[in-house]
Amino acid sequence: MEEHDLLATSWTWSGDEPVGERIRAVGRAGFAGLGLSVDDLHEVRATTGFALLRRMLDDAGVVWVQVGTLGDWWAAGAEHDADRGVVLEAAASLSAWQVVVRADHSVPAVPLGAMAAAWDQLAAQAEGVGARLVLEPEPWTNLATVERASRFVAAGHPNGGLLLDAMHALRGGSTLASIGQGVIPSTLAAVELSDGLLHVANGMTLADESRNGRYLPGTGAWDLPGFVRTVRGLGFAEPWGVEVRTPALRAMPLPDALRVAAAATRAVLDAADAHDEPPAPAMPTSAAPTSAVDYDGPGTASGSGAQHAQGARVARRADPATSA
Repeated sequence: MEEHDLLATSWTWSGDEPVGERIRAVGRAGFAGLGLSVDDLHEVRATTGFALLRRMLDDAGVVWVQVGTLGDWWAAGAEHDADRGVVLEAAASLSAWQVVVRADHSVPAVPLGAMAAAWDQLAAQAEGVGARLVLEPEPWTNLATVERASRFVAAGHPNGGLLLDAMHALRGGSTLASIGQGVIPSTLAAVELSDGLLHVANGMTLADESRNGRYLPGTGAWDLPGFVRTVRGLGFAEPWGVEVRTPALRAMPLPDALRVAAAATRAVLDAADAHDEPPAPAMPTSAAPTSAVDYDGPGTASGSGAQHAQGARVARRADPATSA
């Protein structure tokens, strides 16, 4: 099977341990990338600084860096300016691959036309620090489907892109067919994998599920290998974002949770890789012995000699169990 680069999103590697310790755990689990939240970025700038963080990432073998997710990027005000500022500063200092933003979840929502100019401005600023601006649509926002979000991105600055999260796409009502037909390939910039139940659990909102019901890939009800093949058909390659979050995973030591998440994701990618491979050779149809140990091939002595050989085999099997 192929080797794949995996990226641990900020939720996947969140924890109470110091940032440096968590980054080392990400690298040891086999991830080649990670996402840094806005809160992480404020903390790092106020403490260790971005230069030391970049050295930590290098030491851990992390080459793909996302920063975000940034909300209210179209709004004015000191708090919003501070968040935009730390994200762009971090992107420049860390040689970030992408800056991630979300759509508006307020009611009533900001009109898309009012967001378009801010999107173009931020996309140009991200380009200036070497990163691509990517939008993550969510079902409870004013860009509720990946198809609609793709059209919004395509109409704007060429440095804009789409982040396709499996949970948000499928819960938003998309199907593999609608994703394949409705997402504009040039917009697809990032993909995140998690699994889920057939229906949202009773008592949970979609936002609740997104925070606490992101199952390990391959352990839920969704056709994730099919999802992987669909986004590959749109031209997406690497890295594969891993966004898993359940109470059970959070209860595990972070290094263990990261290793489990990486292994589960690689199994799904392997299943997608195997889809177009030639079928395995057919099993032989001739009669076969129950065990090679018990098999008497052509020319084997018959009668008492064969019985003696069989008795010797039984005796040899018993030796380990009966020896002192």
